Amino acid sequence: MNPYLVAGLPWYKNGISYPTHILLIDALIHEDWVVAGNAFLHLIMPSLTLALGVMAALVRLMRGTMLETLDQDFVNFARAKGVPEKVVINLYAKNNALLPVITNFGYLVAGLLGGVVVIEDVFDYPGIGMWLTDAMINNDMGGIMGGTLLFGIILVVTSLVLDIIYAKIDPRIRY
Repeated sequence: MNPYLVAGLPWYKNGISYPTHILLIDALIHEDWVVAGNAFLHLIMPSLTLALGVMAALVRLMRGTMLETLDQDFVNFARAKGVPEKVVINLYAKNNALLPVITNFGYLVAGLLGGVVVIEDVFDYPGIGMWLTDAMINNDMGGIMGGTLLFGIILVVTSLVLDIIYAKIDPRIRY
């Protein structure tokens, strides 16, 4: 972050923003629109860097599973009955093609969390990844365990949400 942008603000002391310690949210809370805009602009490149890799994998997987689903018997049967192609794709094929994509999204979130550590170090952005890296460098066992616990909680919650979405998309799945 640009130290000249946040210098002299009463809610930014010793390199830490208050009360949430997230510069963008703190700037919005304190209605400092210049700092909020700059903090948002500083989030664009790291977010794009993380998201593009995940999006590329998901789009490629979705394309492959969609092509495979469109060749299934139930899709051909719906076409033979005279159902419009748009309805065939949106009603019959899309939900079945989404199942492997949703399954793999959970694994991609794990890679995304690992990428956060690297991306924040590359972009020199003070976030969870940089905090965890500093904890590892300084041999701070509490920080390492806290970061590992936080990443674990994020993975478990993501897995739970994906299971719920999976059950909503495919009514045959019941837990």
